[in-house]
Amino acid sequence: MVCVRLTSKHLRERREWATEHVNWRRNEWSNVLFSDESRFSVHSDNRRIFIWRDRGSRNNPAFVHKSVRFGGGGVLVYGGISIDGRTDLYIIRDGPLTARRYREEILRPIVVPYAATIGDYFILMDDNRRPHRANLVEDFLFEEGIV
Repeated sequence: MVCVRLTSKHLRERREWATEHVNWRRNEWSNVLFSDESRFSVHSDNRRIFIWRDRGSRNNPAFVHKSVRFGGGGVLVYGGISIDGRTDLYIIRDGPLTARRYREEILRPIVVPYAATIGDYFILMDDNRRPHRANLVEDFLFEEGIV
C-alpha cells in the first residue's frame, strides 16, 4: 500500500484541528463543504498486479493477464458534500486539473454559489493537492471570503 508521508508538523496540525472541532454541533458542521476529486477507470490498473511463478513459465496462459493499452479510459470527477446538501458532480475533461482550471471550472461556478447559500460562516475542506494550494487559488478564495 502506498500513502502520503506525514511529517510531525502534519500530525500536530491534524491533532490540533481535531481537538478544536471535537465538540462542534450539527449547526456548525452544516457550514462545511467537504470536496474531492476521484478518478474512475474503465479497467483496473494492471501494473499493480504481481505474480510469483516458476522460472520459464512466463508465457503460461495461467499467468498472462490481458490489459488494455493506455489504461482503457477513465474520468476524473469533482464533488462536494455537506450535512445539508451536495454539489453536482463535475467531470474534469481534457487533461489534468491545474490551479487555473480548479479556479475557473470548480471554484467559481460550483463552490462560490454553494458558499453563498451557506452564508458568512462557510468553510471549504479540501485535500491540499497542489492545485488547491496554488497562490492564484489562495488569492481567489481570500477575495471571495472563503475559509
